[in-house]
Amino acid sequence: MLTIDFCGYHTHNPDHDVILRPSGTPSYLFLIILSPMTFYFPSGDSVKAKSGACILYSPGEPQHYQAVHEFFNSYVHFFCNPEIIEEYDLKQNRIFYPDNVEELNWLIKKIYQESINKMSNVDQMLNAYLTQLLIMLNRYQMQESIPYEQRQGIYAELLSLRELMLKSCEQPWTVDQMCKILNIGKSQLYTYYQQFFNSTPKEELIQARLQKSKYLMNNEAVTIRQAALDSGFANICHFNRLFKAQCGCTPSDYREKIKT
Repeated sequence: MLTIDFCGYHTHNPDHDVILRPSGTPSYLFLIILSPMTFYFPSGDSVKAKSGACILYSPGEPQHYQAVHEFFNSYVHFFCNPEIIEEYDLKQNRIFYPDNVEELNWLIKKIYQESINKMSNVDQMLNAYLTQLLIMLNRYQMQESIPYEQRQGIYAELLSLRELMLKSCEQPWTVDQMCKILNIGKSQLYTYYQQFFNSTPKEELIQARLQKSKYLMNNEAVTIRQAALDSGFANICHFNRLFKAQCGCTPSDYREKIKT
């Protein structure tokens, strides 16, 4: 269970203000820097962080930073079992620049609003928002090994192509076709796809086609064969094998279940 200690959204301190906590805090601190700040670390190193930088301090880690001029940030202090942080494989006590900082800041805003308003099921909502924040940090850090400039270009192009593929999954998509559109090789496609989406084009295409076939089979006017063909499965025997392997029952059994 994740527990919020306290948080702040778009907070301002006096200009040039200093935060100095030699013994850190008992909780984790996730901080989004919204104006330039200088961070000082126990190693003696200092880092000048620009707006959009982030840091996740672990409990007990010294916290020492100062605004270059305006003091402006968003933050959340929270308690959780260290195994949760390990599960998400989150890097701690260093400055990083996530691509999705606006989304992370929006989540802190929601956490702040929930903490203030204290509506029904507030603890569940806070836990859900904080879990989402940790997941998004994990996803960013999984992509971090790819150079920023390359990530910005290929990610946007691949995301757009992936959305088109899944939206029109009944079309005869091939890896060669995708490589030609993106102008990259097969090994690059598989590497990027795994890093960005934790899957392969074939796996996602099969899942999208199976989901579409299920939707079509909810209409009794559509035969199982037609549902398979309209979902992109050219071979009905192949469709039946895949459906049973992925869904745990045959298409006929599935249709009987949804009738009851």
